[in-house]
Amino acid sequence: MTSLTLPPRPPGSPPLAHAWQTLADGLLTQRLHLHLDEWRAAVAEKKALPDVPGADVSVLAQRPSMLPATNGSAMALLEAVGLGFWWELPQRHGAESRNQRGALHRAADTAAQNILAEQSEMAWSDAVTAVSGAAAWWVGFFAVIRHRGVHHITLEPHPSPLHEQALGAAAGVVAHAMATRVLEAALRDSDDDPDLRAAYCRAIEAGICAEPELPRLIDELAELRLVDLVSTTARWRGRFTKYAGGTGAGQVE
Repeated sequence: MTSLTLPPRPPGSPPLAHAWQTLADGLLTQRLHLHLDEWRAAVAEKKALPDVPGADVSVLAQRPSMLPATNGSAMALLEAVGLGFWWELPQRHGAESRNQRGALHRAADTAAQNILAEQSEMAWSDAVTAVSGAAAWWVGFFAVIRHRGVHHITLEPHPSPLHEQALGAAAGVVAHAMATRVLEAALRDSDDDPDLRAAYCRAIEAGICAEPELPRLIDELAELRLVDLVSTTARWRGRFTKYAGGTGAGQVE
C-alpha cells in the first residue's frame, strides 16, 4: 500500500484553515441569496414560527444598529478582515428596526460588552459592536426559515422545535467568534495597545469556555444552515470537520 504524498504548499500561501474559512463565508452568503425571497415572504406574513415557539419574526428580522457616521475606520477594519459582507448584508436586507431587543440581540450585546469591558470610541471597539449586532441578524435570518430546512446529519426535513434560548446561545457564540476575527486583524496593525490585547484575551477566553457546550448546542439547533453558521464561525476543534473529512459543502442547495 502506497501512501499519498501531497505536493509542498507554495511559499507564502495562507494556512488551509483560512481557505476553509473563505469557503464557509462564501457558502453563508450563497445561502442568504438563495433563500432571501423565502425569508422575505415569511417576514411579511408575520406569522409565528412553527419550530421556535414565542419568537417574534419581526424582531428576528430587524437590521442591526448603524455604525457611527464618523467612524470610517471601523468599516475599513471590517473590510480588511473580510467581514464587510457580514455587516453590509444585514443593513441592506434587514427589516426596519422597531427598537425592540429579543433574546438574540441581548445575547449578542452581552457578548460584545463582555469583550470590550466598557472600552469605546476606538475603531476596533466599534467594529466589535458591529459584528456582534450582525451576529444576531444572521442567526435570526436562518431561524426564520429553519422549519423549511433539513437536519444537519440525516438531511431529513423539518427538524424538531427548539426554544428561543438556544438561538440566543447561538448568537452569543457567533458574536464572540466574529469579534475574535476583528480583534486579530486589529492586533496585526496595532502599536501594542494594552486595551486591545486585553479585549482579544477576553474573546479567546470566552471561546474556550463555550467550547464544551458546542456539541450540545449544535445537536439542539439541528438544522443544517444554522449548524454550519455556528460550527464554522466558533473557534473549536470541530470547526471545519466537514471540510477536513471531504464532505461536500452546500450539498442540499
